[in-house]
Amino acid sequence: MEQINKGLDSLLKSILHDLKEHSCRECKFFSDDCLNKMKNYATNGGTLCEHNCEYCGKFKWVVDRAKHYAEKTGLTFDEILKGWEEKRNYWYMNYYQDCNQPELKEGTRVFDTIQDLLTSIGKEGFRCPCCGGISKNAYECDSGLEVTRNSNKAVCNWKSYGLFGCLGKGAYVYVKEKLAGENLFMPIAWEEKK
Repeated sequence: MEQINKGLDSLLKSILHDLKEHSCRECKFFSDDCLNKMKNYATNGGTLCEHNCEYCGKFKWVVDRAKHYAEKTGLTFDEILKGWEEKRNYWYMNYYQDCNQPELKEGTRVFDTIQDLLTSIGKEGFRCPCCGGISKNAYECDSGLEVTRNSNKAVCNWKSYGLFGCLGKGAYVYVKEKLAGENLFMPIAWEEKK
């Protein structure tokens, strides 16, 4: 495989492995022409192969999302995909999805460095989306406030990750230096002052 970019090469290698080992009905027709169309789609746009199987569909999703991130962050497609692939430590079909690479919508904050992020956050803490208290931790509530769940009172221990995450009340940040984004509780410093 010719060297296009380390991220793209890594993703294509994983997809090719699956196509050879576990090909779906449509993919039994997979050929070098399909691989060339994938490479062309990633680098120049164009069309993918005609059979449009789940593997090609995931490839298209990843490429389109990486290009979206490139447009929103000012980084290149190559940098974004390389960063994702370096962090990926499980099957690409599960790794690449909205919860791990969400769209960067209006309100997403993009920072050049971690220090820029920390400076922006300040020292006021984070608003827990569950209890409304102020947590010192951006990912796990340590406000000490009690909440009622299933008729039981307990100290809030809400997490910014997991099934319910920040309940739409958190922040998604992307740090270019780390080529990574994450959900966290809303920093108090970012709340609109009333």
